[in-house]
Amino acid sequence: MKPGPMHHWYSSRRGSMGVLLSLLLLIVTSAYGAVVDAAPLPDPDIGPGGPILVIKPASPNYANFYPEVLRNEGFNEFRVADIASITPSMLAAYDMVLLAEMAVDAGQVAILSDWVNAGGNLIAMRPDAQLASLLGLAPAGATLTNGYLLVDTSASSPGHGIVAETIQFFGAADRYTLSGASEIATLYADASTATANPAITLRSVGSNGGQAAAFTYDLATSLVYARQGNPAWATQERDGSTPIRSDDKYYGAAPQDPQPDWVDLGKVEIPQADEQQRLLANLILEMNKDRKPLA
Repeated sequence: MKPGPMHHWYSSRRGSMGVLLSLLLLIVTSAYGAVVDAAPLPDPDIGPGGPILVIKPASPNYANFYPEVLRNEGFNEFRVADIASITPSMLAAYDMVLLAEMAVDAGQVAILSDWVNAGGNLIAMRPDAQLASLLGLAPAGATLTNGYLLVDTSASSPGHGIVAETIQFFGAADRYTLSGASEIATLYADASTATANPAITLRSVGSNGGQAAAFTYDLATSLVYARQGNPAWATQERDGSTPIRSDDKYYGAAPQDPQPDWVDLGKVEIPQADEQQRLLANLILEMNKDRKPLA
């Protein structure tokens, strides 16, 4: 039978569809190949790089939590490095250094001091006493554990917008007196008793815009303990209701070991951990605003 016009139309249409399907397959294959061949994603524990450097100790501690804190506050451009790897030329590539709690030696103190004097911005967590002079602090020779702090919330302070009442911190804070630094938050022995010692400070350093801030306690430790409870109670049945559950790490009134509740119920309406990490974010933005915006 001789093919009619409809047959020719169908054959032509089918041929066009075949070409389109082939092109689509080629596009999908190319795209898939591009995904497969793409560079691997950066290690989340190290970060993609950027103007912020997190310096951690060689031995694991809660310093590994700082990348998550930064991401949570919107800071995605950072790098993480061990203290042993820092050099003057390495630090020169960064605007901001977040120094985790650790011991430092005299050479590392000199490297950090020179970098801050050249215009760098340093935030040190429960700093080694050798950094006290750079930070504008004088050691007072004592500690305060699981206390409170009150933030200066005035309009000119990085604490502006933070809750204007005492909040808990967890872990140990070293006691200092001011020796050139300004106080951003004050240590409190309990919810209403102020000490003469700062919790958070900031100092301008040199003539190149450098700044050095200190948290006299380790922020990462405080955040973890606030959110996960008292690690010393982790294996204890404290609330009288088996099995052991997460709330046991917060329950103070255990018959065998009566203690205050881990989180002060008078402060329970305040997201205390969130307020403290938001204060860190405010401090980063304030210190780096003369270099570049970071968020």
